[in-house]
Amino acid sequence: MKENIESLNKFFKSEYEQYGGIDLLIKYVMSETIAPIEDYANVANIIKNNVHTQISGDLLIIGAYSAIGWTSPQNELLNVLNVMYPYFPDEGKAIIHYLNANLIYTKNSMKVNSDYLNELYKTLDYDVPFVNNRLRIAEHCPKESVKYYAEALKNIQVVYSKEDVMQFPIEHFLQPRSFINEYILGTHISYVNYKTLSDKIKL
Repeated sequence: MKENIESLNKFFKSEYEQYGGIDLLIKYVMSETIAPIEDYANVANIIKNNVHTQISGDLLIIGAYSAIGWTSPQNELLNVLNVMYPYFPDEGKAIIHYLNANLIYTKNSMKVNSDYLNELYKTLDYDVPFVNNRLRIAEHCPKESVKYYAEALKNIQVVYSKEDVMQFPIEHFLQPRSFINEYILGTHISYVNYKTLSDKIKL
């Protein structure tokens, strides 16, 4: 698997550099997110270098997410998303608030402040499935933890079984939506993470 991923990554890089196009760009970028590569700084840089030519909303979101903690603290891609905020559907708007919260948290040495919490609470203004925002609120606001852990559980849309995890085709990992659903929204999770969350509600 490791050799296959690395070979695919080199192939997509070569094909994109030779032919260009949004489809090859997506495959090249997403192949950078897969273990053992997981080069998130490069993910952000690739997307930043293409932001004025060919890009999608999903790639911008993945780029801004990847840049947090890895590249410039200014996060140019998140700045672009903030400018485009009025044009995104509700899910995109909620994600942009979540990414702003993550950036504030990172820049503040992983310490909670009012700006961070305000951005997290703004994600709740939009009636879209979102798990990770509620997990963050539950983690940092103990008095509300039971409520938000329960809401997080209700917002989960897909639970991957052990068999699912072992048999995912490579195409799954090359889809931006798969990444966003699992790592940003948290609405698609593994059976292990689902059990962990369920146990927290029982405490």
